[in-house]
Amino acid sequence: MEYAAAAASAPPGWRHFTRRDIDRLPAAVRRHEMSKVPPEDMRMLEAGDPSAEERLLRAMFWTLTYHLEPERWDQLAQVELIAPAIIAALPAVARALDVGAGSGRLTLHLAERAEHVVAVEPSVGLLELLRERLPRVHAIAAWAEALPVLDSWSQLTTACGAFGPDPEVLRELERVTCDGGVVALINPEEPEWFEAHGWERCDVEPAAVEQHERWIDDFFGPLDPPRVLVTKMKAR
Repeated sequence: MEYAAAAASAPPGWRHFTRRDIDRLPAAVRRHEMSKVPPEDMRMLEAGDPSAEERLLRAMFWTLTYHLEPERWDQLAQVELIAPAIIAALPAVARALDVGAGSGRLTLHLAERAEHVVAVEPSVGLLELLRERLPRVHAIAAWAEALPVLDSWSQLTTACGAFGPDPEVLRELERVTCDGGVVALINPEEPEWFEAHGWERCDVEPAAVEQHERWIDDFFGPLDPPRVLVTKMKAR
């Protein structure tokens, strides 16, 4: 998501974090995320502009949550389930890949449908939760822009709520997918873009939100269980 759009759409929980929390991020993560700050905002940050600092915290809300408080994200994922019709639409394969896997919300279903599953997630805290929950899954800490996966390894390459039409990421997803394999994105940003560019789109009834504590709404805002699927078969 673009910096300005991420800042504008930040859930209420952005106020939970401060500039010092950004300094607590792993160095590689901090560099990766700060590289996305527009030059003008960076100049304003260096001058101590409070409006630029607020935009930074808003834009980095999800990164701060994933890396500093992964248990919060995991509790959200436990009540904001993927629609069953989307899971049913995914093919059963021998080799599946989950990119931006989080704590395993989608990976759990892939493990039931594929013989071999690889999960890629940059947050070490979320990976630890996934590994504990799904010890058979090969979980790797890495970015979607540089997947540590062989060319054409995956027969089903998936991501849930993680990406939009980022050319660099989409090239990687296609690189690791075999000829005739499927790239399946659940609740991507800008699903209209994918539909306009030849991806098949399917909107289904969302899963019911599980009972949960009030703080989840206060922190993440209104819950929105994943209900949109876009797919593309890699040409043979």
